[in-house]
Amino acid sequence: MFFGNYQGTQDEKGRVHIPSILAKQVGDEDMMMVAQWGACLAAFPKPFFDQLAERLRELGKDASKIPVVRKIISGFFAGTFKNGKLLIPQEMRNDFNLDKKIQIVGMLDHIEIWNRPDWDKQDSLREMKSVRDDLNDLGLL
Repeated sequence: MFFGNYQGTQDEKGRVHIPSILAKQVGDEDMMMVAQWGACLAAFPKPFFDQLAERLRELGKDASKIPVVRKIISGFFAGTFKNGKLLIPQEMRNDFNLDKKIQIVGMLDHIEIWNRPDWDKQDSLREMKSVRDDLNDLGLL
């Protein structure tokens, strides 16, 4: 599982250095599946994506769901993962103007990659609540 948030950078070749604590969770996989995820990018380990793809394959058997399944599947791109660096696919770099300064956020089953100013803006909207307060608000404590 992916936890925490970390400042990072994207190099001139489109590679994002994934902090080692998160990279270890990816394991020996040489690929992550990347999609635009609202205001950020999301990167999923291939084993998780394979499970998702199987569920989408089943949903695609219903003709009424084919358009949305097609949209979801066509929104993912394979990103090469090597030596703790994720190469953001060129298609994603063209469509999503990722800055050099980024924020990498663990989201349990995937990693979000934010432009740092967008993350700072989104994070400031949370006010100054603690994790304990947030868990309490969600009814988990």
